[in-house]
Amino acid sequence: MSKRLLLVGAGHSHLEVLRQLKATPFRNVDVCMISPSKYQYYSGMFSGFTEGIYSEEETRIDITKLTKDAGVQLIQKKAHTLKAFQRKVVCGDGSVYPFDVISFDIGSESLPLSFEDTIARTIKPNHRFIDQMKELRETSQPLIVGGGAAGTEMALSMQAYKQQNRIPGQVRLITADRILSESPKWISSKLEKLLLNKGVHVWKDERVEDIYEQYVRTDQGNKVRHTGVLWLGGARGDAIFERSSIDTDQKGFALVRPTLQFKDYDYIFGAGDCVTLIDFPSLPKSGVYAVRQGPVLWENLNKYLTGGQPMDTYVPQKSALYILSTGGKKGFLIYGPLSSHTHRAWKMKNKIDREFMAEYQ
Repeated sequence: MSKRLLLVGAGHSHLEVLRQLKATPFRNVDVCMISPSKYQYYSGMFSGFTEGIYSEEETRIDITKLTKDAGVQLIQKKAHTLKAFQRKVVCGDGSVYPFDVISFDIGSESLPLSFEDTIARTIKPNHRFIDQMKELRETSQPLIVGGGAAGTEMALSMQAYKQQNRIPGQVRLITADRILSESPKWISSKLEKLLLNKGVHVWKDERVEDIYEQYVRTDQGNKVRHTGVLWLGGARGDAIFERSSIDTDQKGFALVRPTLQFKDYDYIFGAGDCVTLIDFPSLPKSGVYAVRQGPVLWENLNKYLTGGQPMDTYVPQKSALYILSTGGKKGFLIYGPLSSHTHRAWKMKNKIDREFMAEYQ
């Protein structure tokens, strides 16, 4: 009798599972993927798209083709609730899908629940980003909320696009902390100077409290005018886990063991930004780590379905390489205490991103 494996979401780790399945299909296992879009957009190329370097087609993976080639059924829906003990998933339209084993790689959310009914936009889910950015980058005073890697990179890329296309106005950025607060202060200072030199208007150590049609109000009493808000603040977990009474951390991310199995369920796996590793609770939500989790997830799904083999464990690398696109095909490279701002760094980022996409396109 065949088993059923459900892959919920088409994040970095699940893309690797699909690639492996194409070469080595499971025996007596029906595999289905639940994803709301037939495309998976690669966030690592969003800055390049924003600046006008990449086309929409270059930033996306055709999940319809990838699943077909891997012998996987694609269910183009949004998972809403997990019934863990009953081994069922309920989608937004009420349809129910049973499973023997399930894996989640659905990414994270960024827009706080209190702002969901405002005009603020976000890059989650990422298939909406392209159309949103096409509109937002043409406006005079686009406002980005969040001074982390994503917010900084998008502000610089949008400003570069405006300058290259002679679009009047200025990108604005508000952050509740310093720029790139998880990095050493001297790196934060370098990036802040870069933002200012490029023409981005920065408000730091200010938290957005209210969002209105034409301005936002901060906790410092400032009213910052805008022509659109892109929220790239701190990540939070998808509501499906708390909705389903799954153990999560304080931000709603499902807790997983080093084997990438959920804390209380051997038959539920998770990877990427939607989970928190119990042994590494402070690990950043970054594709850098999700890519490395893919092979471990593949091996452990295989071992669990066939039975009897010890699981592999995922241990994150101590130092991760980050390259932020800063406009004009220059990149700001950060690796531990090292940093550099060069065209060579951007070329390295471009090579890494294109090689990743070539694996799955």
